[in-house]
Amino acid sequence: MESAEKLSNRAKFVSTLLTLVSVLVAMVSYFISIYIFYGNSYQSIEYLLNKDFLISCVFIALFWSTIDAWLGLNEVYRSRSYGYIVLYHIAENIVGVILLTFTIVIFGLPNFGREVLFVFGAFSSFISIFCKLIFYYALKKARKRGYNSTSIVFLCDKGGVSLLSSIHSHYEWGYRLKAIIGDEETVKMYEGVVPTYLDKEADIENILTQDVDEFVYARQYDSSREILRYIDMCQDLGVTFRLYSPFLNRISANTQLRYFDTNAVITITNTPTNYIGLLAKRIFDILFSSAVIICGLPFFLIIALIIKIDSKGPVFFKQKRSGLKGKEFDVYKFRTMVTNAEELKEKLMAQNEMDGPAFKMTNDPRITRAGRFLRKSGIDEFPQFINVFLGDMSIVGPRPPLPKEVAEYERWQLRRLAMKPGITCLWQISPDRNSVSFDDWMRLDLEYIDNWKFTLDLVIILKTIRTMLRADGK
Repeated sequence: MESAEKLSNRAKFVSTLLTLVSVLVAMVSYFISIYIFYGNSYQSIEYLLNKDFLISCVFIALFWSTIDAWLGLNEVYRSRSYGYIVLYHIAENIVGVILLTFTIVIFGLPNFGREVLFVFGAFSSFISIFCKLIFYYALKKARKRGYNSTSIVFLCDKGGVSLLSSIHSHYEWGYRLKAIIGDEETVKMYEGVVPTYLDKEADIENILTQDVDEFVYARQYDSSREILRYIDMCQDLGVTFRLYSPFLNRISANTQLRYFDTNAVITITNTPTNYIGLLAKRIFDILFSSAVIICGLPFFLIIALIIKIDSKGPVFFKQKRSGLKGKEFDVYKFRTMVTNAEELKEKLMAQNEMDGPAFKMTNDPRITRAGRFLRKSGIDEFPQFINVFLGDMSIVGPRPPLPKEVAEYERWQLRRLAMKPGITCLWQISPDRNSVSFDDWMRLDLEYIDNWKFTLDLVIILKTIRTMLRADGK
């Protein structure tokens, strides 16, 4: 077994190496992309390696190293899944290419065209994903053979069995169970598989002196006095202490340690607090909504003409909705119903297919011919990019409800108002989005809030495009 300090130093070295590889892959991909389109136009490769190219490489190094650190792609996680690697590297290159595009425009660097940037992003994504998958595969193989492993001792009862089972079943994570200490029920489960001991403090101290890297405390019914005693014991023996509890699983999503003078306070929030991430979300909203409004203007005019020809009434539908913290605002959509839709709704309430305050009906007679197409494709939501630009909405977030629907919410459902509403969210991209129950819809929105990251927004946007192409909305 290797010492914890040696493993820590190795992890820092590997982290730096992974960042350098990511930057190098991006630079090489950028050069290859330029050479594919413009290599034959120049007399020599050296001509491509000019001052402007080198300046672009400096920005690539800055952007990719920063994004690598932001997404944690330069860290070595023992339990990281392959899916995480693929999605996050795609997100890294999408964000990187966007930043590089703005840099080229702002600093007047040579613009080789959208095709070059697209191929650059594709090359960089493919190569970095391939390299990282090979790296993690090799690490898992090495850990299965006993290399780069960490020796741990588990003190647990039934509250920690799920974590214990995960570590024991994933040998490739590189954790070696030195001993399991617990009650009779827990010890019996692993007797003969791993050295097991009944819960006696004298045994624990003796075991921790026998080449142990980490001590995991995973009890369901714990006490602060006992935890502090084991922390002191591990500090004296130079062993890393880890605390696991079902209680921590419940509060960990948005929990921070804050200080009032020298007093530590656990702070639990029900909304994301990552300032940089939220700022990036807002900047992205402004840029993306501006692009859609400007580039989509001719398309919007055609849609407006179709709506006018199809039925009498205004092109746009304006309605009061509840936004962040329940603040009301006017939401805009292309009109898809007859002008007296709200009056007719009262007569149709008996045919409501939703089990909550929201209203949904298959073959709703209020929907116009053009409106049926607009709803199926999701095009009717496009004017809401105006709401996004104004700051009332975001591109991704829980759908804005009607104030009278909010009045009927249960207490746990009100938390979906704790984040700015959006045009699309998890509910819109779910396979059963047309038949999902009201409670499941609310839970999907809360799941989005609890697990929000900027990269999650990018994934949802990509899947929303796929959903729009399927045109199966109601």
